[in-house]
Amino acid sequence: MALKKRQSFDELVQENRRQIMSDQELMNRIEKKLEQRRHEYLQKADT
Repeated sequence: MALKKRQSFDELVQENRRQIMSDQELMNRIEKKLEQRRHEYLQKADT
């Protein structure tokens, strides 16, 4: 097992922020996809 360099607190905070931003972007994409599917479903229900 390779030993990782012990990260400083600032590096950990920076990595955490990157992960949060990435997660937020993913959640936004999921939300848009769900909204698109809801819209398509409602259009089909109207016909």
